[in-house]
Amino acid sequence: MLPVTYYPIILQKSGEWMVNLTSDPAMAWWWAEKNEYNRVWSWDRPFPLWLAERIRENLNLQAQAGKAGFSLRRWRRVVTKTIRRHGWPGGGTWVPVTGPATDLTRYLAASAEENTLQIRKILPKVLLGRALTPQELQRALDRAGVKVTAYLFTIALQELILAGKVDLVAAVGLDRWGRFYCRRCGERERLCTERLTGSPQPSRICSACRTLGVLTDQTPLYYWRDEQPRGEPPPAPPELVLPTLTSWQEQAVTEILAFWRNPEERTMLVWAVCGAGKTEVVFPVIRAAVAEGKRVLLTVPRREIVRELGERIKKCFPGLPFSLLYGGYKAEVPASLLVVATTHQLLRFTSYFDLVIVDEADAFPLYNNPMLNAALDRVVLPAGKQIYLTATPDRSWQRRAERGAIAVTKIPLRHHGQPLPVPHLVRTAMPKKERLFLPAVVRDFVSTRKAQGRKGLIFLPTVEAVEAFSTHLKKAFPREAPYIHHIHARDPFRQEKVERFSSGALWLLVTTTLLERGLNFDRLDLMILHADQETIFSVETLIQIAGRVGRKADDPGGEVYFVADKITPAMKAARNAICRMNREGAKVRVKANETK
Repeated sequence: MLPVTYYPIILQKSGEWMVNLTSDPAMAWWWAEKNEYNRVWSWDRPFPLWLAERIRENLNLQAQAGKAGFSLRRWRRVVTKTIRRHGWPGGGTWVPVTGPATDLTRYLAASAEENTLQIRKILPKVLLGRALTPQELQRALDRAGVKVTAYLFTIALQELILAGKVDLVAAVGLDRWGRFYCRRCGERERLCTERLTGSPQPSRICSACRTLGVLTDQTPLYYWRDEQPRGEPPPAPPELVLPTLTSWQEQAVTEILAFWRNPEERTMLVWAVCGAGKTEVVFPVIRAAVAEGKRVLLTVPRREIVRELGERIKKCFPGLPFSLLYGGYKAEVPASLLVVATTHQLLRFTSYFDLVIVDEADAFPLYNNPMLNAALDRVVLPAGKQIYLTATPDRSWQRRAERGAIAVTKIPLRHHGQPLPVPHLVRTAMPKKERLFLPAVVRDFVSTRKAQGRKGLIFLPTVEAVEAFSTHLKKAFPREAPYIHHIHARDPFRQEKVERFSSGALWLLVTTTLLERGLNFDRLDLMILHADQETIFSVETLIQIAGRVGRKADDPGGEVYFVADKITPAMKAARNAICRMNREGAKVRVKANETK
């Protein structure tokens, strides 16, 4: 990794001056000449971006302080004082920039005019509300159909920075107290150091969000800082095609729309049982927001759910352009009012959306993750609203709802109106790593699935346990072995296996909590082995997994087994919670029948 350095520059015009940064003073001279600046000065040596940014900040503070006159001597003292404070070696001075080093540079700069105009048109659409590195920004432009060479892209971007349209900052920069932090994820503690080639000091690298790409204190981040154009509402409200909603779903839709129209309320909880159709009840508010030209984000925890949700949106909103974002895949529609993304993609946005809808708000990786929860608050505009969808809100959410701190609507029944399958708690000796065997309840479960024409899911706590148990299961049932597979997050063929399972080509999957939520299968029964491992199978996770069964109207029943060496309080609490939901649902069902 090579260091990226920047020069502090001063541009003067008729008694006015401006301070900025550039990677090449010749580019700054070209822009200054075109915009009628008389003089350009550059520091005689470059700095890493984090330090150059701090120098720019201190020079601007001097300018804002109202000091009389323009003094290169005073501004030299500001620079030297800043670099010494941060332990950077060397001195230096301001030198005049007289023009490009070669005619070739001038020619290339001039040839960038057309590209600059093209980029100016599309850049607000791809950069607005986002924080992107040069590589991410160029890929976004490529997806938008704007293809330029790296050099011309740099020139065009430099012009926009000097014009005040785009802001340039270090990805890992200094806060107001002089402490380093990551500007993408907000991390302050998980910063490691690495000495880059040619750099006299180690660079800080953020390890918290490196799955999205490595960020250092020398990595540029670009923000759109010019006037933020509002979204253009469609000529007519988008068409919405929904399945027939139940009376309790319609009640939830009414309450959600009332929340959207209430300027005093900012947060809402949609508390719905598994399989209640909670995603469909937010589609009307998405339609209402988009019709007003508002920007909407619908975020879910996993890429598999994003893909499935993308297909549902295509069916329910025919003709509505939207962006689909998850790791390794970007289907962006510039200036689209609806964005569907995994939660980690939120780290690339800032203060952009009018409405943020969080599906499966209790799920990994959002649950108990301060970084992603902070990102959720950061992406919504100050006057924006947030809607959280979950079947298993934790106690803090329940307490906020009870005291009226947030708006809440409940959907206590599934769309078909039938109760949730109640889990069987089975206490039996479980196989260990050193001694694999099949408990009688497992043998009965496997042997009867195919005979009954049903699918089966078996959940285990770890990837290693899934792989070992799947192998053992195939040996125990050699005839059924072609129809038995395992799946986990590290499996490169997991999407293919899920599709085969859904179509019936496979009828038994051994899995981790990867399939805990988001996907629907017909004629399904399931079993959780080692359900007493509460670090993996919490109360909320057990409820969510149990909720995979009986979601289809033509098959509202099904069997759920929690199998373990001992029956834990979490297993009992999950079953009791399901029974309590069924009782509440029964009351609603009786009330609905009385009103008919």
